[in-house]
Amino acid sequence: MSLVFTLVCVSLLSEVVSEERTVRYKIYEEVRPPTVIGTLASNVTWTPDKTRRTFPGIRFKLMSPSTGSFIRFRESDGRLTVEERVDRERVCKRNPRCVITFDVAFVSAEQFELFHVEVEVLDVNDNSPEFPRAECTVEISESAALGTRIALDAAEDADVGSNSIQTYHLSENTHFSIDVVTRVDGVKYAELVLVKELDRESRAFFALKLVAADGGHPAKSGATNVTVKVKDANDNSPLFDHIHYSVDVPEDTPVDSLLLDLNAVDPDEGLNGQVVYEFGKQVTKKIRQLFKLDYKTGHLTLQSPVDYEDETTYEIDVQATDLGHNPVPSVCKIIINIRDVNDNPPEIILTSITSVTDGVAHVSEATGQDILVALIGIKDKDTGVNGQVSCTLNGGHGNFRLKRAYEGSYTIVTMAPLDRENIAEYNLTVVAEDFGVPPLRTVTHYIIRLTDVNDNAPTFSAKIYEGFIEENQLPGTYITTILASDQDSGLNGEITYELFDTDTNSVSRFAIMNQAGNVYALQSFNYEVTKRLDLRIQASDRGWPQLHSNAVLIINVVDQNDNTPSISQPPLVNGSGEIQLPRDAPPGYIVTRIVAKDSDAGLNAELTYKLYDGGDFGFAIDPNTGEIYINRKIAYDEYDLWKVLVTVNDNGHPSLTSTATIHFTLTESTPSNGNFYDEREDGEPKQWMLILILALTSSSLLFLAILSFILCKSRKNGQKRQGYSTLPGYGKGNARPITVWKGNSMMTIAVRDPQISGKDSGKGDSDANDSDSDISEGLKKDYTSYKGLWACTSECRILGHSDRCWSPSVSVNSRHLSTFSRTRPCSQATLQRSSYDTQTNRSVALHSLTEDQQSQYDYIHVCSPQSQRRQDSENIVFTHSTKPIATESPGRFTEA
Repeated sequence: MSLVFTLVCVSLLSEVVSEERTVRYKIYEEVRPPTVIGTLASNVTWTPDKTRRTFPGIRFKLMSPSTGSFIRFRESDGRLTVEERVDRERVCKRNPRCVITFDVAFVSAEQFELFHVEVEVLDVNDNSPEFPRAECTVEISESAALGTRIALDAAEDADVGSNSIQTYHLSENTHFSIDVVTRVDGVKYAELVLVKELDRESRAFFALKLVAADGGHPAKSGATNVTVKVKDANDNSPLFDHIHYSVDVPEDTPVDSLLLDLNAVDPDEGLNGQVVYEFGKQVTKKIRQLFKLDYKTGHLTLQSPVDYEDETTYEIDVQATDLGHNPVPSVCKIIINIRDVNDNPPEIILTSITSVTDGVAHVSEATGQDILVALIGIKDKDTGVNGQVSCTLNGGHGNFRLKRAYEGSYTIVTMAPLDRENIAEYNLTVVAEDFGVPPLRTVTHYIIRLTDVNDNAPTFSAKIYEGFIEENQLPGTYITTILASDQDSGLNGEITYELFDTDTNSVSRFAIMNQAGNVYALQSFNYEVTKRLDLRIQASDRGWPQLHSNAVLIINVVDQNDNTPSISQPPLVNGSGEIQLPRDAPPGYIVTRIVAKDSDAGLNAELTYKLYDGGDFGFAIDPNTGEIYINRKIAYDEYDLWKVLVTVNDNGHPSLTSTATIHFTLTESTPSNGNFYDEREDGEPKQWMLILILALTSSSLLFLAILSFILCKSRKNGQKRQGYSTLPGYGKGNARPITVWKGNSMMTIAVRDPQISGKDSGKGDSDANDSDSDISEGLKKDYTSYKGLWACTSECRILGHSDRCWSPSVSVNSRHLSTFSRTRPCSQATLQRSSYDTQTNRSVALHSLTEDQQSQYDYIHVCSPQSQRRQDSENIVFTHSTKPIATESPGRFTEA
């Protein structure tokens, strides 16, 4: 027995060694069990630096489906032993090399190795040559020429190599010898060769013995008896067209296909010239089952399918014989070569290194990078390119890859750390495809389900939680529910909860939490003592090692109205207090103030004061402040003592009340001047007064903003008009100067000639007969008798005549001071003199100015002096109304 190592591939994982090795063992057949073949554990103690290491807890796993029934494998140390008698001929038949191959994976905490194990079974000479028949008979014509050959039966030996048949021996005689011939399939057989002429009359038959011997030590042999009969001469023997034939037959050739058309010719006539065909006597039974030879026609056809992977070559002897008396057969040799076609798809043998349940391999998510997961064996029975196979792996999501181990073998290894919470299951697809034409493909699915490790701590949805419980509740009252989650599974994902007091970091005395996440009170709470509790929640899983996470739970105690108001002022004795009342205290005088407190909170602590009894004496109490004051004149002469009953109510539900009896006794002291209820009320406006003031201020600001927007829009629309007056009767003619009053003096501005029309513009809101477009006959009013100009409104002056404001025509020579008059522009000196006049004589100066220059003046709009004026950066014109008219440009008037 010998041991051979072949190092195929070495890859380093940090400081961890990962190797694929081919380990070869040799054993002889027929060894008795329990012979030890070898122990793989002895091969896992060396690292590349030649340092011997030991691996406690090593484990080997057989990766191949079968090692043969005679080999036993022990997983603890990888020992291989012979389980039963080894028969090489049964295991490998006639294969010249008998090798049992399988794969073993070594797995430990520090490394893994893959071993490809080859156990070669060596042959021993345990079989003797055997002939198919103990006796055989051959015939030969007495006229046969020297050198004529007759094939004899071939002996068979199950052994191989030198232990198989090496030679044949023929018993001594004077007429025949043998020639050992090797067939194309490697089988040796003997041919009987005529070496001396025959004479049937002198000797009609020969009894010979043929012995086949192997080359073993010691050699073994087998023999058969050969009888040679000498026949009378026949003139002619059939002749084949060729002595040797070679036929190529694809292995996928259909049954009954014609392979060869043999033809042998005999020149004789009659029966002596009729030729028949048959297989030679040495043709094996297997060949006779695969091929069929037509007895009369010589057609060689395929009788059963052939398989290249079973046998690649067949050698067939065919003899042709005539039907005459004492025929002498002719023999030809046919070599049938089976040609391989791509008729076998690749075979995938996938073996998982981990446990498999219902076809699913379980791999721990803690598996590191470049760790062996499974072994893939690829086989293809075809040869050449038809047997060359490529292998690919799909569906690894970058976490698994295919690694070539050795010829026809691959490993699936991890590429990156695995995370079950990210991807829990992988459906890997192994595709093997040969290079034949057309290529054949085999697909195998390999499902990997990651097993969980406790690598995730429980997580809360928030860092801080709040719960609420009313005070005075019984122990065991439900407060809230808080749940944590854990992405792990099984025990690793089961969560337990504990509550701790943050101040003592011990188990909480106030609340308890069950495994459903429900929090319950352990005691009754008093809001006035404890308003809030801060607890720490610890969530722990049940994995190993156990992982924890924490959150904060704030329990707010909700106040209940369980405290009555407590009156602190004035001091009470048995619920009564005495207050001195100054004689002659007027109405509004604050006699005293009731001060009370409530330990509750919110509405439960808001207090309201009332006079339950005694209000008819002239006393009143402020419901908010508790101030007792005189609300009307008291008849001090009638009583010396007054008793009132005061109640203090909180706003809780139900409301709680405290009472106090106040006795007022008269004193001769003088009332304090600043201790009056009304003054305090005026000096300290209520909150609703402030709200009202703010509301009014906001409304005013909003109103001013809207008004400013309207005025700005009006000014913008006015600027879009052309620069001529919109007063009644003014067109686009040449501008004329007019004199107006501005400030304390007169000044001249340019305007255009009036084209006064008293007709309405007809905008829709006018009365009957006030429009030029009015068609109502008989109802029109005649305004030709009107000599004066109607007073226009502001809208009329800005937008022109409307239905609300219209003006009849006016005489050009009208002297009315309230209209536009034909005037002449006054000189600058005149204007300067008029500026020295006072308010009282301003109208006189203006009247005189218009009287003197009437025949020369243009139209001018004048008005009587007014006490209220407004001046801005634009020209100002006074009208009949008290509102001035301002022009932004000569001849354009807008309302100021």
